Amino acid sequence: MKNIKYYSLICFFIIFSCVPFNISATENENVLVEARDELKFESVIERVKQSVVLLSMNPNVDPETEPKKSGLCSGVVVDDIGHILTNFHCVYNQNYIRLYYYDEDDWQNYEVNVIGLDPLADLALIKVIGKEEPIPHLEFAEDAGKIKAGTDVFALGHPMGMAWTVTKGIISSTERYARHPFIKAIQTDSAINKGNSGGPLMNMKGEIVGINALIISKISESAGVGLAIRGDIVKKSFESMLSTGRVDRPAVGIMIMPLAQVKQRKKIIKEFPKLKPEFIPNTFGVFVRPDENLPKGLKKFDTIIGVNGEMINDGLQFSDELSKYNIGDTVTLTIVRKRRYLNVKVPLKVFPVDADKMYSKIKTPALPIPIKPEKKP
Repeated sequence: MKNIKYYSLICFFIIFSCVPFNISATENENVLVEARDELKFESVIERVKQSVVLLSMNPNVDPETEPKKSGLCSGVVVDDIGHILTNFHCVYNQNYIRLYYYDEDDWQNYEVNVIGLDPLADLALIKVIGKEEPIPHLEFAEDAGKIKAGTDVFALGHPMGMAWTVTKGIISSTERYARHPFIKAIQTDSAINKGNSGGPLMNMKGEIVGINALIISKISESAGVGLAIRGDIVKKSFESMLSTGRVDRPAVGIMIMPLAQVKQRKKIIKEFPKLKPEFIPNTFGVFVRPDENLPKGLKKFDTIIGVNGEMINDGLQFSDELSKYNIGDTVTLTIVRKRRYLNVKVPLKVFPVDADKMYSKIKTPALPIPIKPEKKP
């Protein structure tokens, strides 16, 4: 019995004495991993800075005429021949556009040519004039269309005139839209401010997952809610602008109102008091607004709940389904009309975009030209 107690005591001390060493080893391993990740992230930042450009714009050909109207935006090089993506609102009605690279040996500004425009997605494609040396470009993330909320991301741009600023955060949602429900956007808490527009939102590998476009704030400054055009949409837009200089999207040719929110239903009832509330589905679909030019087969106050057999819940899903088809294709819409389910075939048209109406009230912030980047030691 004594021997059993003796051996038990020895085992207890052996086990007890080993525990701190195991914890210490784990902690040391975590510290090493964190240090390694930090060094890796620093190298990613230095690499991607070479591909992010600064744009200075003014609506006047001579910016000295009205210097207070000058503004700043960001852009990103996206192929090996120097094409650069930025926001449409950065080049809209701007007659003076100059570009700066992150290069301590080359701090001159360059003129640019506008190659393509996509006002609906708030995207523009430009190319520098007179820069012959190759510029490193960034790749699009292959999973940009499937990226999940909670993913670590970072933004790089020129907020408030502070050149090549890095801000880090996570993706808060992938089910937002910017400018129009056709355009899927990523919501991020990575700080985005005036001057970040047109710059890339990237994963931790330095791949493009979005193009920063909007901030949602009552004070015109970052409030932890930034929106970036989703990378898969940006890539398709880039390819189309590169090919044709424009982006055409399919549409039914109707004005809609979503029904997924109770307040939207109440808004419809208030706007159309003669409409019987019982004819409006409670929670899903999109509502067809009255219009003189509705496609054949559709009537005002129809509720669209499906496209070619795929059920839709709101405007985002409706635009998602339409984007799978081409202009000129015929799709079958499942609708509810006075409590009856019907199928209506309609041809898809070019979605009309009025850029002046969309952007006439947007003002590019007046910001100072940033200082030259510091030389590397």
